[in-house]
Amino acid sequence: MVGGGGDARSRTQAARGRRQKAASLPLDVLVDIAARTDPATFVRCAATCVDMRCRVKEYISLHGPLHLRHGDRFVLPLLRGHLIYRQRDWSMPKEELFLVDTTVPDATKLRMATGGGIPLSSRDGLVLARVGVAKELRVCDPATGRSLTLPSEPAFRWVSRINYVLIVGDHDEGVTPVGRHFHVVMAYLDTSQYRPHLKLRTYSSEHGVWGCYTEIQVPSLQGSRLQGCLNKPLVVGGAVHWFCLTDTGTYVLKLNVRGVKVMVTKLPKSFPHHGRHPKLLATSSMDGNVLLLVADGDKMSAWAQSKHTALWQQRPHVVINMTETILRFLDKVGGSCIPPTKPVQFNLVWLAERSGTVLINACDGFFWLDLQSMEIVRWFSDRRVQYMTENNIPYEMSLTAWVPTFSSTF
Repeated sequence: MVGGGGDARSRTQAARGRRQKAASLPLDVLVDIAARTDPATFVRCAATCVDMRCRVKEYISLHGPLHLRHGDRFVLPLLRGHLIYRQRDWSMPKEELFLVDTTVPDATKLRMATGGGIPLSSRDGLVLARVGVAKELRVCDPATGRSLTLPSEPAFRWVSRINYVLIVGDHDEGVTPVGRHFHVVMAYLDTSQYRPHLKLRTYSSEHGVWGCYTEIQVPSLQGSRLQGCLNKPLVVGGAVHWFCLTDTGTYVLKLNVRGVKVMVTKLPKSFPHHGRHPKLLATSSMDGNVLLLVADGDKMSAWAQSKHTALWQQRPHVVINMTETILRFLDKVGGSCIPPTKPVQFNLVWLAERSGTVLINACDGFFWLDLQSMEIVRWFSDRRVQYMTENNIPYEMSLTAWVPTFSSTF
């Protein structure tokens, strides 16, 4: 009797296993379902196995651009890390480009990247860099190793500090050597005249040429003295944002690239306008409100602009203590830092727009702050690059071409 009952249970379990195996969905169906979800789910689906990644890439090549729900949300897995450029010897310049890959084990996080040149801008899986002895502008895709050298850029007369912005279009396989159409905007804010002017030239990969020279008056930008040039750009909803400081306050410029129109807003008097406070433009979501982050001692404040009225709030949207935030993270991961009795001094380096994370330089290392949770999510420290705070550019994978491997042919 006992033996018979055991055999019955074995047969029942075997039959249940066969039914479960027969009920599993084919990979093609799973990809089709994932393509109708949100970006984070789609990325997690692609990360499950090699077969799934192949099916995802095949699906994209057949169906073109994805139309995922909640596309305005940040997707943290798209953050790969950042690029660091270093010039070692001033008498005999030797250029070095490092890739800090925060998605791999510690032993391989930092490695040399070849052929990348000086990184100028990075967005949605592509990198704009100045390369070679001729200092040509080149757009490359580090994930595939493909690149496109732009025609000679038109020079602005008597201008040395130009702001470069890379704007990437939807995924369209095969339309350019790097896979997608893009624009490169050269911008310069000229305050030498009575009324400030924003000077522009734009390269379109679709047409393969630089566009006409454009000069836009910015009369609402007041002040007799500009404290520095245009700062690091933020691209939200297809528009480029910069902030700049004058002797009368802090202003944010919004450029509609297609319409070639500029709108200027001034931050309130309660905003810390002093140039000694590092500032960085950010956004609350992929298509959300614009934020201006301010570093003051060991505190970071976020000032929000209304998306509908374009007015800036009179008080910070949020203020966080970076000493507590960084030390809380290091305690959790077992890292070391300066003694907690001293406030952590930090610098705002750059925003990764797809993942919604801010690269911060502090404690002789780099930290990534998630804007949604206001918590540190990744960090990196290495003596070879701990003092290199210039030319740090975030690198994120494109959502539609995301593959959790990295080409060695960068």
